[in-house]
Amino acid sequence: MGMTQAGRASTAADPTTLFSNPAGLTQLSGTQMSGNATFIYAPADIENVKASHAGTNNGDMIPPTWVGSGFISHQMNDNLTVGVGNYAPFGLSTNYESSFQGRFFGDKSKVKVIAIQPTIAYKINDNFSVGLGLSASKIEGLLSAAVAPIPSNPSLEVMGDDISFGYNLGLLWKLDEQTRVGFNYRSETEYSLEGTTKVFNFPVNGAYLNYDASLDISTPATIEVSISHQLNSDTNIHASIGLTQWSVLENLIIKNQNAPSNFATITEELHWEDSWAYSVGADWKSGHGVTYRAGLGVDNTPVTDEHRSVRVPSEDRTVLSLGLSYPFNDKMSIDAAYMFLKEKTAHIDRVKGAGNSGVTYSADYKGVAHLIGAQLNMKF
Repeated sequence: MGMTQAGRASTAADPTTLFSNPAGLTQLSGTQMSGNATFIYAPADIENVKASHAGTNNGDMIPPTWVGSGFISHQMNDNLTVGVGNYAPFGLSTNYESSFQGRFFGDKSKVKVIAIQPTIAYKINDNFSVGLGLSASKIEGLLSAAVAPIPSNPSLEVMGDDISFGYNLGLLWKLDEQTRVGFNYRSETEYSLEGTTKVFNFPVNGAYLNYDASLDISTPATIEVSISHQLNSDTNIHASIGLTQWSVLENLIIKNQNAPSNFATITEELHWEDSWAYSVGADWKSGHGVTYRAGLGVDNTPVTDEHRSVRVPSEDRTVLSLGLSYPFNDKMSIDAAYMFLKEKTAHIDRVKGAGNSGVTYSADYKGVAHLIGAQLNMKF
């Protein structure tokens, strides 16, 4: 994080490499543990609003959030290392005020994926290692929106969950004493969510409808290549390039059993595209044992201009970060990092329905994000 994810697949500094490149476990001796937490604060300004119906645009729809993970590795012998990690590979959370002007296109959106990954890594020789992790993950989702501009103010809420499996493959190649190259592939994971769709106040106040709901969705495969090079005994430079195959998210199609035609199938068009991320960074060890880090990156959005929604009003991001590590002793250290993300202005232009029953919403979103994280590392 302190280097904007630069070198994530090639540094192999602690057990978190289990996520970013499982082959890196072969670089860790003995038994090691890492646990971390990151606080995310992402305010936004909503400007230039034009809509068919009245409402508010506070721009505080992303609630402050904590995200954490934990990892442990154990060296079985000189060539074989195993480990296990618990982490959140994907997540989304937006929650607009009840009077939000674009509420007919989205109100609450929450997706949480939590995974556990046992992993094995093998050092083929001094220069080449491979690693494989098998992950079991649970996805939970919630989507809500206002239904129609009628006096009873009807709303709809969909909830569901599922458990599925995937894998993580890594390679680590030591080119020479100063340079390492890492490759990581994380598989696509397919889910079939089962849950409920609830409709409130339709067509009159106090009405309540409840249907069994289902949704098929996938989280994308990711590919990352990193390089780390030691300039001297105190300084390393790193670079990474990553591809996330977001094009698996074409549409959200929610099917509701025994529902009338207007609620039988609910579709939200996404048409996301594969996206690339690039980063460079460096670390420098001072004479007092403290390691300082910095990084710069670009993270391209998968969201197209035509289909950008209030649920994910995303644009391309520029990322800056700073970090440091402090060793308490030979067995314990702490890492800390700050990351700043600045998005380009994201324009939303949505239309639903026609005539007097149609609704429209267009606006410009200007978003930033501040992330502060800390991690404790222990060796046994």
